[in-house]
This record gives sequence, structure tokens and C-alpha cells, in this order.
Amino acid sequence: MRDVKHRTPTGRPHRVAELLRERLALILLFKCADPRLKEVTLTEVEMSPDLRQAKVFYVARENVDRDQVQIALDKALGFIKGEVARENLFRLMPEFFFLPDTGLDRAARLAKLFAEAGVATTSGKKDDS
Repeated sequence: MRDVKHRTPTGRPHRVAELLRERLALILLFKCADPRLKEVTLTEVEMSPDLRQAKVFYVARENVDRDQVQIALDKALGFIKGEVARENLFRLMPEFFFLPDTGLDRAARLAKLFAEAGVATTSGKKDDS
């Protein structure tokens, strides 16, 4: 019986995801006409193992309405897919899902809670007294 190797995050889907994140960021920054899309930072792309689906996580700047950014991304989806298709990255175009990245919000909320509780989060020093 053959041993089945488990895929690691450094496999092909991970490499394709990083390349796609870079290309999408350039498309949003330089080729999209909607100014709401200039306020978006792509944090991560997760590709399915068969490269058919891409979850694109993004963060909008603080002073930007997140609902408007999501509407702008949904509206520009066809244009974005067309630009990715021009670069011939994929044999079959994956389906894109733009999702807000809540990790940074959670981290900020936890840091605020720790600060309110009086717990130091960034100093790794222990008090030996």
C-alpha cells in the first residue's frame, strides 16, 4: 500500500495564491478606475487544492465604508477576472470570493481588552522580584 503524502502550505496552491495576491493587488491599484478600490489591502489569498476557487481576504482603511468597498469589489469582479485572464496565469479561471479579513480587527480588539485589563502584550519581560 502506498503512503499518501499530506500537502503542506508550501505546495502549489500556496505558491499560486501568493502570485495571485500580488497580481490582484496590482490590478486593484493601477487598473481599476473605482477610487474605493484604491483603499483596499489584500492580506491573503487561499486557493483550493484543485485551483478552482480563490478566497481573497482584504482589509479596508479605517476611514472607508467597508460595505461600499465590498460593493465596489463585487461590481469590478468581471473586470478583475478579465485582467487575470489576460496574464494567462490559469488554464481554468478560478472563482473569486472577496472576503473581509477580520483577523486584524480581532487582534486590535484583543489588544484593547488586554490594555483595559492592565496586561502587557508586547513586552516579553518577566518580573523576577
